Amino acid sequence: MSLKRVFGILTAILITSSGITAQNDKAGDRAWIFGASLSLNQADGNWSESFNTNISVGAHLALKRSSNLILSAEWNYLTGGEINNRTQALGSIIGDNGNLLNSSGSFAQYNINQRATYFSIGLEKTLPFWQLNRNSGPSLGLYGGYTWHWLNIDNVGNDAPQILEPYVYGYDRMSRGFHLSQSFGYMYLSESRLINFRISFDLNEIWSRDIRSYHYPSGTLSNDTQLNLLYSLKIKWYIPIYLGQKKEE
Repeated sequence: MSLKRVFGILTAILITSSGITAQNDKAGDRAWIFGASLSLNQADGNWSESFNTNISVGAHLALKRSSNLILSAEWNYLTGGEINNRTQALGSIIGDNGNLLNSSGSFAQYNINQRATYFSIGLEKTLPFWQLNRNSGPSLGLYGGYTWHWLNIDNVGNDAPQILEPYVYGYDRMSRGFHLSQSFGYMYLSESRLINFRISFDLNEIWSRDIRSYHYPSGTLSNDTQLNLLYSLKIKWYIPIYLGQKKEE
């Protein structure tokens, strides 16, 4: 199934379920929602050649309507482990065994990891079935935003000038572009208001281009847009502030 078709199906479900919930006597509560998130991600697409599993942390602000439709704004920061191929990243300045000479003629200690940051806005919809209470249930989400990603090249002793500023910018493959995310999960806001979370599986598509003017290992940069994919298992912790409720005695 194409990404375009998935996007269309989710949009139709969101619109249809909004109408159903609007007629449901068990309408949810209105609330501002503050939260933090943690994701375990697996790279795919063009990223699969260089990256493996990574994690991301995030913060978000959302407005929940009585229809259980949620308008959300979110920021995430992604960090990954060591890349698969150091030679591909640094080219001829390292040997076949991955060693890099420092300014004193010995081997430098360095790490090359994946980094990214992305901002997004979107809609989430808690569906009106399998509900533990009126604010909980299966949840769908659609998000769009902007992403920056790069190679974080860390010279531990700052003794290898070939990968320090300004030369490191010829290797870090800084890129940026738009992204879309589709999310399938379960939203739970407890009646006691003490336990509030959403757990989901997310599919993320990132269309990005290099923004550096030169790439030392290859001698050039491509203007082509690359499609990078992330499959994510994500959990969000919520702090809801409910609106318009009557005081209880």
